Amino acid sequence: MESLIFHLEADKADTNLLDSIKAYFGSRRVLVRVEAEEDDTVLADTVSESAYAYTLPYEKIAQLADALENDEPVDVLAEIEAYKVVR
Repeated sequence: MESLIFHLEADKADTNLLDSIKAYFGSRRVLVRVEAEEDDTVLADTVSESAYAYTLPYEKIAQLADALENDEPVDVLAEIEAYKVVR
């Protein structure tokens, strides 16, 4: 079963979230479950301690999702590395 996990503050959710889900899954049926994270300090600490950030535009995420969905060969890590920035 394929899945996507988004960790974000509820007030930051916008149409880009829904667009990302649509781009990844296309017209397939999906189950959407929203729940509060009980303890997100580990993730927050890990992200804040990272020397890097990634600035993928929505179009690139959609392109990668389409390639994966169509079983096209794509080096996702290399594609993401292109958007890596030093903090």
